[in-house]
Amino acid sequence: MNHMTGRTVWPLAVRAGTVSGCILILFVLLSICGCQGEQKTAPEQNRLGGSSGAARVIHYYGNRTVIVPNVVNRIACGWPAQNSIVAMLGYGNRIVATTDTIKSVPLFRRFVPSIANAVYCFSNSEVHMEALLKTKPDVLFIPDNSLGKFDQVRKMGISVVSFKSNSLPAIIERTVITGEILGPDAHKKALAYQQYFNGNVARIQRIVSKIPINKRVRVYHSIRNSLSTAGGDSLVQDWMNIAGAINVAEDWFRGTNASTVSVEQILKSDPDVIIAMNAESAKEMRSDGRWSNLRAVKSHKVYVNPKGMFWWCRETSEEAIQILWLAKTLYPERFSGIDMTKETRFFYKTFYGYDLTKSEIQTILNPT
Repeated sequence: MNHMTGRTVWPLAVRAGTVSGCILILFVLLSICGCQGEQKTAPEQNRLGGSSGAARVIHYYGNRTVIVPNVVNRIACGWPAQNSIVAMLGYGNRIVATTDTIKSVPLFRRFVPSIANAVYCFSNSEVHMEALLKTKPDVLFIPDNSLGKFDQVRKMGISVVSFKSNSLPAIIERTVITGEILGPDAHKKALAYQQYFNGNVARIQRIVSKIPINKRVRVYHSIRNSLSTAGGDSLVQDWMNIAGAINVAEDWFRGTNASTVSVEQILKSDPDVIIAMNAESAKEMRSDGRWSNLRAVKSHKVYVNPKGMFWWCRETSEEAIQILWLAKTLYPERFSGIDMTKETRFFYKTFYGYDLTKSEIQTILNPT
């Protein structure tokens, strides 16, 4: 199996690393155009939310609908990374229910200080239902794989929106749908983000497409811990493909967010580079004798993935610059034109409205 092929996620197989800028622009124009809002009368809106007035029907994914208030004032995020998308779209201060994870992210707490007042209602697979209902959200955002837990919430009249996950296109699509739900200002920013994201993909692909498969860097990515990774048909596979990396775990398993592997598997694959989601995992791999014979360890190419409003490598809006960072990290000479300090400053200023200091940027790019 060709290492750069797999499920078709991007139109005409971005996974193959050969998508042109024209195709990407077409994707920008065509994807997610089906989200349309319709006015509904007040009785059809959320019964527990704090909003009033007309409600809207949002159609998404072609066959799903949700009724939301005309003005969304109270938001529940049962998915940690969705908080960063809501914040990017300008509605972070309306999050009233959230996860334990996001409340612990320093940059998120700094730029969305009201998150300290949001009620902690979600942790891992657990839902604190009573606490959630007391927050009276207008809308609850969750991933598709947890939809079954929220039947009670639906019955109580709260609008529940479940999203697809585990691919880069799903992040873009989710962002645009979220913008449609939150309102015209959020939708406009979501579309600008979509265009920026696809522009970055085209920018990278122009260079990566010229790198022969046998010259591409082989990468192992650790997720929750040093022995947790993702194989083919995954979000990780997507951002590796775009940046011209070969995922050594691609054929170990498929379609999962994270699976446990053995040290022996990693030793046998002997990756050129290791990207650790957590600094603790990177420290372990650099110092634990079990990893010492890996070429990535011997050549000092064990890197910690950036972390801002969320971990860039996960289901966050920051995936738009994750791909730039990875391409620059793997092929510094080919991507000498990318300055990650400037790119990071531009992204957070443009999409979050934050003027980061040099120190803050370095903290984001080099988590400890």
